[in-house]
Amino acid sequence: MKGPLVTVVIPTYNRPSFLRAALDSVLCQDFPEFKVLVVDDASPYDVALLVQAFGDPRIQLMQQPRNVGMLQNWCEALCTPATRYVATLDDDDLWLPHHLSEAIRALEEHSECSFYTCAAQMFGTRGGILKPYWCTSCRLETSHWRDTGYAVWLPGCTVQSSSVVLRREALNGLFWGCRSSPWCHDWLWWGQLALRGSFISNPHIGVRYRWHESNYTSRMMTHRGRAEWLFTVRELARRAWAAGGLRDLAREMQTFPPSALSTVVIALTAPESPPELAQQARAIFESRRDIAAKTGCATNYRLAAVVGGWWLRYADVSTRLLGRWWPVLG
Repeated sequence: MKGPLVTVVIPTYNRPSFLRAALDSVLCQDFPEFKVLVVDDASPYDVALLVQAFGDPRIQLMQQPRNVGMLQNWCEALCTPATRYVATLDDDDLWLPHHLSEAIRALEEHSECSFYTCAAQMFGTRGGILKPYWCTSCRLETSHWRDTGYAVWLPGCTVQSSSVVLRREALNGLFWGCRSSPWCHDWLWWGQLALRGSFISNPHIGVRYRWHESNYTSRMMTHRGRAEWLFTVRELARRAWAAGGLRDLAREMQTFPPSALSTVVIALTAPESPPELAQQARAIFESRRDIAAKTGCATNYRLAAVVGGWWLRYADVSTRLLGRWWPVLG
């Protein structure tokens, strides 16, 4: 008997009602050739009982013997499947019934693309639609960073995690993050996949993205959070530079709002940046000191506009010290 084409991975921790709803949305898919892997990070309730209640043999449960943290739990969820495709679903999000069939059909038709993403509708404490902003067509389209420029990935993740369906082989050789665990892990991963070639964007909504008080992306940005964010910007930019991208940073960033431009400049003027990339970022600062007076401009950018551009080299370091966080690689 032919096995399933795709494994749906749902990393989870202590959100039984959300997990139950997420599983319901998967089992309502109009594409039947899947199995589900729930990877539980040692939740303090009986996850096995919840899974067994569905009575569906396609749902498998893997439980961590102890709490290993979100990053490691996610890594194991993604690396365990052996199916051709892996679909990701956060335990607090929902799929619409057509999501999986449209994703697999698109990936089968576009063998050059490493992953698929679609528009996501926010619900809960926020509303709106999320999708890559450069995708303006009303039809399925493929995107490549050499056409859009890679800087579009630097202000933040352009795809919603629960919308991603990828080829399992695309994960080979991925840099999963540092041992001190950046919380923006999905941005780090999908941004690397985008550097490997084309990916598919579907403008039609296939995912419902839940906003709530314990949502990671709704938490207030702490000093540590800012340090981890800057680390992710720099890591993606460093890899893009090695691949031949970001050679005209000023042109690629000319339409960025003050918040995005100032954050990227701070990240890329840090000591770990490739020297040529740091020089470009410093030149952007010198030509765009005016944004220091704009709403949303980063505090360290404003400070550099007063004391001098030399401060930019230490701005990221000061953020790490304030957040008591340092990237520990390996």
